[in-house]
Amino acid sequence: MIAKAKSVKGSLAGALYKERPDKDHEIIYQNNMFGETAHERWEELRDIANLNTRLENKYIENVVSPPKEIGDQLSREDWEKLAKDYALKSGYGENQWYAVLHQNTDERHLHIYANRINFEGKNTIDSEKIGERSGKIAEELSQERGWKTAKEISSDKKADIRQCLENSVSSSRSWDQVESKMEEQGYVLELSYQDKNGVRTLNGARITPTEEYKGKEEMSRREQLSKKGYKLSEIDRNMKIKELDNKLKKNLEKSQNYGRSL
Repeated sequence: MIAKAKSVKGSLAGALYKERPDKDHEIIYQNNMFGETAHERWEELRDIANLNTRLENKYIENVVSPPKEIGDQLSREDWEKLAKDYALKSGYGENQWYAVLHQNTDERHLHIYANRINFEGKNTIDSEKIGERSGKIAEELSQERGWKTAKEISSDKKADIRQCLENSVSSSRSWDQVESKMEEQGYVLELSYQDKNGVRTLNGARITPTEEYKGKEEMSRREQLSKKGYKLSEIDRNMKIKELDNKLKKNLEKSQNYGRSL
């Protein structure tokens, strides 16, 4: 599971974004709040936050995203418990916070918005290293539930991709063949080239599970920047595109020599 957190100034626009119709959202839980609309929730948060005139970033924005295969199976009650457990470990206590489930992407995820200011006007949530802490909390919650952590999931994916790529290269004579074999096994292989002094040179590759892949024309700007999949160096730092390319050339040469010997 992945969790991200940051302190923010907050705004009505930010609150409205979380509940846009295209987000296929659902309010999962509200703590010490009674608002029924995004406007009302923002006004409640702001009224309490304004009790503190010294702090600039008075809110915490969180995104909590379980692995797809788990998130797809969670009930509303499961999401509520996840939100409460995350908030408890994050130290929100009796402060105002609410959780919104977004279901418009491949991976269902929670947006949790918390007020750092309590009802006495005191800042009760330390923002130092909050992103790092949120990651550790996600790992703790994953372990408690028997879920794989983000690192474990990524490691498993990389191992599978490496095995698939190595097998495909070993049995191919061109990158077209490799791409086709990777596709058959559920991966999209994208090669990258560098143009220098009029010479086009292969300089890298990115491999993405087909279920996570979208063409650029289908992707939002945020999705394009997030770059699903892995570069070769991320799969294995010792895996080099030139070595794989040379392997294909040798395979081609062997097949040609064999054909001439017949």
